[in-house]
Order: sequence, then structure tokens, then C-alpha cells
Amino acid sequence: MFTKDFDLPTEEELTVEEINVSTPALKAAAFHLGSVCETQNNEFMLCRKEEKDPRKCINEGKDVTACSLAFFRKIKKTCLEEFNQYANCLDKSSQDLEYRRCRTTQAIFDKCVLDNLNVERPDFGYFCRPKIVDSKRPKPKPEEPIVFPDTPLDLPDDPPRGPARYGARFYWME
Repeated sequence: MFTKDFDLPTEEELTVEEINVSTPALKAAAFHLGSVCETQNNEFMLCRKEEKDPRKCINEGKDVTACSLAFFRKIKKTCLEEFNQYANCLDKSSQDLEYRRCRTTQAIFDKCVLDNLNVERPDFGYFCRPKIVDSKRPKPKPEEPIVFPDTPLDLPDDPPRGPARYGARFYWME
């Protein structure tokens, strides 16, 4: 539900140049793109998690898009042929874009990116490791606990209880 005080961003604030790549191309460049644009992506995700309002993270999202566009432009300038072969292999070798059938073209693409852009393919599990993000944004205020003014009074203390009349319910625990 929205109220009249709810402000949506303007069209100019939301308009950025789109990254126009296919799914196989995005999957082919995913590891290198993730390592090149890691700081921008981590800052964006931290903003989304802390602010809980996507309108406050528009600039961080624009930074992620700009970094991705710059990366794909560098790939197009230096390793376009190797990239196209790798993306084409992913596209045509299996219906779910498996990496395992395209290891040779992957190795050629990885070598080209390492030689020309000096970006090494991260090891398996790199993106799953926990990381500490040093953000320039101010830390958000902690949420105040919810106070319920009409909570009932505490119940009186129970009278002391003696041992069970017929022994413990769980006789094996004695």
C-alpha cells in the first residue's frame, strides 16, 4: 500500500544505458565480470540489505551497470573472438549452458583475458566466501524494538512443586 507521501524516482533518475548481452554471453563472462566489478556489486547489495528501500540504492545500481558496461567494452576491444567462441560453445553444447563441455574454449578465453586485461579467473567457491565490505556510506540507524503498551502483567510465580506422584514421566532419564 502506498500513501500520498510516497515518492517514486523520476524517469531521468532511473534511465541508464542497458547491458545488451544474451544469457550465454553473460554466463561466459560471469566469473571475470564478478571479480572486476566486485566492489561495486558488494556495495550495492550491502545498500539493499541495510536500507531495505531500493530507491535509496539507485546510484549504487548505476555504478554496477557502468562497471559492467566498461568491462564488456574492454572484452569487445581485446578478446571478442575468444569470447564469442566460448559463449557460442555454451549456447550450443547443452540445453542448460553447462561449462563442462566447453573447457577448451574457456581456457582460451581465460588466457586472453589474463594476457590483455590482467584479470585472472577466480577459483571455484571464491564468490561464496564471506567478505567484509568497507563502505563509505554512513551506517544506518538500528531499528528500534517494537513496544507494545498493552502487554499483560506478569503471571505470579508458580508454587514450588514436589517430585511427581508416580515417578518421572521419562524413567530412562533418571
